[in-house]
Amino acid sequence: MELPFREKGDELLRPGAMLDMRARLREHAKKHDLTSVAAYAFDHRTRMLPFYFVDRRMSPGGVRAIGGAFHEAGFEKTRVVLQTWKKRFQPSRMQLDGRMPDLFMTSSMWIHSGRMKDMLRDICTVDPDQRPLVIAGGPHMYYNPWDAFSTDAADPWRADVAVTGELYVLLELMDALLTERATGEPLRRTFLRVKASGGLDHIPGLVYPNGDEGAVPDELVDTGIQRLLRDLDELPHPVHGYKVIEPPGRSPLLSPGAIAVDKIHKFTPIAAIEMTYGCKFRCPYCPIPAYNQHKDREKSPERIADEMKRLRQDY
Repeated sequence: MELPFREKGDELLRPGAMLDMRARLREHAKKHDLTSVAAYAFDHRTRMLPFYFVDRRMSPGGVRAIGGAFHEAGFEKTRVVLQTWKKRFQPSRMQLDGRMPDLFMTSSMWIHSGRMKDMLRDICTVDPDQRPLVIAGGPHMYYNPWDAFSTDAADPWRADVAVTGELYVLLELMDALLTERATGEPLRRTFLRVKASGGLDHIPGLVYPNGDEGAVPDELVDTGIQRLLRDLDELPHPVHGYKVIEPPGRSPLLSPGAIAVDKIHKFTPIAAIEMTYGCKFRCPYCPIPAYNQHKDREKSPERIADEMKRLRQDY
């Protein structure tokens, strides 16, 4: 479980880096009509007490933070799909704003990785020219990013890229792609072009495949360990994530709209707030300290109070 460390003194992003990144994405949003779907993979066979009832009354924070960051940046055609609520969701059949989304992201814990692979296999049935850019992320990718790429030549599904770090890595990737994207160019085509030119290699926290389209990868390129955000107050406010959640249902298709803001509390009456990242202890069996490069990070008391207040008022 132990992960490599960055060189001492190079573990953290510079102060203000996340704020600057969010500002750049807001500028991109003015020029790019981007549609995106972020799906939380969930295996219903893993439901157990004491979480049996809570799992359907609280939306996971990670994938919601992704959707919220996109929405806050101005990409309002964003949807968050929770397989806890929408078990039959099929990415290959999704339509957002009347079309196949430009971007499909899936997030998974290890215990739900089988469902993540099912979604990746399904989206790869879409013709490559029509397929969205496919990104795999979440805790499972932190430690096993190769799991997003099939090694079976008879079943060569794969993500286009795995994000092995936190939200900043994903946003930096989007910034790099949207900076290079030509008007009307499919986002996946932009990604393939930028990847081939080496334009992703400066972004630590990515793993992507090299090799022929429709085949298992010849190799996987790892751009290294991410730099960590020190001041968690720079993160987008969590209220934005609640504006883009897909309603529960039995259909494999996306609904016409997200859950209405004044109804969201009925579906997720329990709200989770992230106050700290990391841990001050060094238990030898636990991967959390190594993933955080032995850095303890936190939000300010003022930010935590504001999140509680706004979540209570808005939802």
